[in-house]
Formats: sequence, structure tokens, C-alpha cells
Amino acid sequence: MKEQIDKHHSIARHIIEGTITIDDVAEFERMLQVIPDNPALHAAFGDLLLKKGQKKRAAASYDRAATLYRESDLMLSAILAKIMEWRIAKPNHQGAREFFTALREGNFPASPLKTFFKNLAYAELVAFTNRMARVSIPTNKVIKKIGDVEDALFIIASGAVRETIYKPQREGQKERQKYSIYLTVNDIFGDIYPFEQQKLSQSYIETVSGIELARLSKNRLIEVCNKYPNVARSLVVLFKTSLKSAREDPDRGIRRANRHPLPIKMDLEVFPEGSKDTPLVLKGYSRDMSVGGVCVVVDAKYTNITRLLQSLTNAEVQVCFPTESMTLNVLGNIVWNRKVSFEGENTLALGVQFKDMTPRMSGMLVVFADMIYNS
Repeated sequence: MKEQIDKHHSIARHIIEGTITIDDVAEFERMLQVIPDNPALHAAFGDLLLKKGQKKRAAASYDRAATLYRESDLMLSAILAKIMEWRIAKPNHQGAREFFTALREGNFPASPLKTFFKNLAYAELVAFTNRMARVSIPTNKVIKKIGDVEDALFIIASGAVRETIYKPQREGQKERQKYSIYLTVNDIFGDIYPFEQQKLSQSYIETVSGIELARLSKNRLIEVCNKYPNVARSLVVLFKTSLKSAREDPDRGIRRANRHPLPIKMDLEVFPEGSKDTPLVLKGYSRDMSVGGVCVVVDAKYTNITRLLQSLTNAEVQVCFPTESMTLNVLGNIVWNRKVSFEGENTLALGVQFKDMTPRMSGMLVVFADMIYNS
């Protein structure tokens, strides 16, 4: 039974990442019986049902996804799922108003996008979101190249992208410095403002994980801004607070998506030298995680084996990041240790360096950490 559950969780991770698809409705239903509360799976199931021509069931699946996204404080994903439902079954005025009211009252993390939506009146919010197109892109795909015409605004609902920018080191200098910005949930990209200017992309953007985006074409944005001047004013603020700040401080984006100074519960299986069959199983918390490694603060209940833990430098370790809906396992080596105080108790911190980290796994780790942090 456990093997079957693990199998479903593994498949679910790949579906969310966009690396595999399931084309059989009955098989997808069996997976949802095992994992019933994952909004991304319900949205993917809605896509499958829509593809199969089962529109009524697809609308119900999108509705369920929107509810779960809202309960998980994933505002934009909830909107995109609801839009998919409404394009199948047009809502009544009261139902739409109740949905957007619930969004306004939701406890979503603070962001420029949240402020933007809150500044819009109901009619403006409906007009803006109704012009969104939901786009799903798998990992390691190019979204935009240098020289491409800037003709759309993109808002990230889930996942992460890497934007590579070439900028002169000093004003007037021909040689350009290359640096990368990592954009994640609720970040925007697309240099389309001012609308009257035709711009070409000055950056290279690619996915580092499977992502879901809201795409708004420049022409459709101009339509809604001409009809609702407050949308235009609010968009200007959104660009200034989101897009511009990311580019003026490139380290902000790298720190935000590439390093997480947050406590995440995790399990460790440590294999002392010479032992491959009997791991030492520990529980702990991350203090500073990046795609290269993690600092793990061991639970204080293991203080009786501190001396043993201090002798485990270079030992192999498997780090397990568990949540209610899925688990991510990463291999590495312990490269340092030191005594620390955590929440008023003395314990040990272990430095783990990840190994065999492919670009795909790195992207999954970034998004997984964000998902845990926002859960």
C-alpha cells in the first residue's frame, strides 16, 4: 500500500512540474483518491477532462482547484482556475462577486500584485482578469529571447523563471555584465510600458521549473486601460514596485528565489562511513537553504549524541522535505558542523552540500521551498 501511495506522489510531482502527463481519466481519478487536496492536480484534471470533451466535469474540477488554491493563499492560481471554469460555464453576477469578495478578504501574502488587485473596483477587476490567458510551460523552456518583441505582460502564478540580463558595468561602457534574476510567484515580467513605445526584449527568460502564468497581451491591456483609467494608474504602480525594483537590485531576485532563510521541517538519513544499510535517522530544521546546500539545525532532543554527530563530516546524507501532499528527497554530504542555540536550546547545526543537482532538480527545490514557506 505504501509503495502505491509513494508511486502516486511521485507521479503527482512530475505532473505539477510538467514533465509527464496522464491521458487516462480513470487513472487520474485513482490518483486524486490518494491525493485529494492538491489544487494543481485538480486543475490538471480539469485540463484533461476539457480535452476529452467532458466540459461539465472539467468546470467542477476547476472550481475545486480554485477553492483549494484560495485556501492555500495562492491568489493568482485561484483566479486562473476560476477563469477556466467560467469560460466553460458562465457565472451569474452574484457568484462572480462572491468569489472576488472572498479573494479580497483572503489572507494572501503581501505583494505588489495583491496591492494592485485590492486597488481595483469590482468591474475593473473583472475586466482585467477576464483578459488573462492561462499558460503552462514545463521546465527548461525559453519564454523570451533578447530581441523578441515585447507584446505581453506575464504574471507568475506558480513556479520560477530565470531572467538573464546584460547591463553595462558603468555608464558609457561597451562591455556588459551578465547577471541573473530569479522571479517567482506573483512576480511580473514583460517590458510593455509605456504602451505607445514598441520595445524589444533586453533579457533572456527561461523556466527553472514547471510554471503557470497569466498572460495579458499588450493590445488587450490597452483596451481595458482605455475603458478604466484606474487600471492604467494601478498598472504603473505595479510596474514601478515589482519590475523596476527587481532589475535595479539584481541580488534581490537571486536572494529571493535562490536562498531561503526560513525554518523548514526536514528529516535526515545519515550514512556514516562504511554503512549503506543502517542510516542514522534525525529530524531538524533548515536555517538557510539554497540550490547548492542547506544548513540543518538538528532537533535538540538529539543532544545526547552530539559527539557522534560531530564525527560525521563527509558522511553521505539524504535530506527529506515532507509536506502533507508530497515529499522531495535530495542527496548530499555533510561538510561541516558547529554548536548553535536554536529556540533557546543548545544543539548542533550541520552543513549539507547537495550533489548531482540537475537544473531541473534545482528548479524543483526552489519552488518546493516557496510552496512550503507559503503553506
